Amino acid sequence: MADPPIFGFFCTSIVLLSLLCLSSAANTLSSAQSIGEGETLVSPGRKFELSFFSAGSSKNGFLGIWLVVSPKTVVWVANRNSPLTDSNGTLEISNEGELVLLNRSKSVIWLTNSTKVLRNPVAQLLDSGNLVLRERNSLD
Repeated sequence: MADPPIFGFFCTSIVLLSLLCLSSAANTLSSAQSIGEGETLVSPGRKFELSFFSAGSSKNGFLGIWLVVSPKTVVWVANRNSPLTDSNGTLEISNEGELVLLNRSKSVIWLTNSTKVLRNPVAQLLDSGNLVLRERNSLD
């Protein structure tokens, strides 16, 4: 049986490490991941955030990037002309290496329409506010 003080320290350490992992926000989206309602990408310096939002009292949903200040300042909206009619949008990387915004029925609402084919694509939110789509190995 473990010594109680050591066991208590061990349990506390596990809990604290778990909380630290949960509180750190990612700035990169891989092709195996997606972002849905309530999930975000945050730039490394926590200057910009990408997430879904609704404007005012509207129920329409948008995917955007905003400057993290008070009040939030939206700097880019992916689907400005094609709002989601509910909160079930998903941002993912397609098999063709495109960033794609899908609605509840998996119809394409917006996509990057890139001319370059990426084999191992990732999308990364930078401290400049730019969302960059590139090969994973170019991040190293």
